[in-house]
Amino acid sequence: MTYPIQFRKKIMKLNESGMKYEEIERKYLVSIRTLSRWKKEIMPKSKRNKPWKTINKEALIEDIKRYPDSYGYERAERLRASRTGIQDAMKRLSVTYKKNSKSSKSGSRKKIYVLPKD
Repeated sequence: MTYPIQFRKKIMKLNESGMKYEEIERKYLVSIRTLSRWKKEIMPKSKRNKPWKTINKEALIEDIKRYPDSYGYERAERLRASRTGIQDAMKRLSVTYKKNSKSSKSGSRKKIYVLPKD
């Protein structure tokens, strides 16, 4: 739960004026752990946009186009990265995974990767 900045400041002023964390916890239903975090940094953390590290963006896009039915672990082996790294990179690229609703002759469905338009 994200609390408004005004509420956080009000609560921390109560603590500075002598009200104990336990009292604040009972009265305002804010955990002691949250209060101690607010004491260190009152502003809420914003999401960090992670930079590309080991995975080459162009190589990943090419791999997705070349091997659309590939599993994440296979893609990770080809690009020499971790599976979670591949997942994160695909999220950053806004690549979505979809199943083809039309069955093939063999009866199995094929995967389709949709790359965002540039």
